[in-house]
Amino acid sequence: MGKKLKCDWCGVGLAEDEGLRLIQPERNLGASFCRLEHVVPWLMQKNDWHIWPKVEVPEEAGPDCAQTGKELEDDAWYLVRRRDGVEVADGFTGYDAVLAWAKAGGRYAPG
Repeated sequence: MGKKLKCDWCGVGLAEDEGLRLIQPERNLGASFCRLEHVVPWLMQKNDWHIWPKVEVPEEAGPDCAQTGKELEDDAWYLVRRRDGVEVADGFTGYDAVLAWAKAGGRYAPG
């Protein structure tokens, strides 16, 4: 990516190794966020992606959708959290799955 990233919802600057990246590898699209709570309004109101070179499926991503449990296909979306050099990736079947998962609180939502 090379250039300084910022949250696509609130505009706060992000270091390369912090925040969240919502990506569509099949289309080389991405968006950056400082926190999960910014993904929901961005998807609902803005949803304006950036073209990023060489967007790849995260190595640590599992084969199934984090929201629906369905097997991911080539057009899957991924939400990658970066913090202190560690990446955690969740895959999704598309817009509806990401939105529902983020609204519910994501990976660490109360069970």
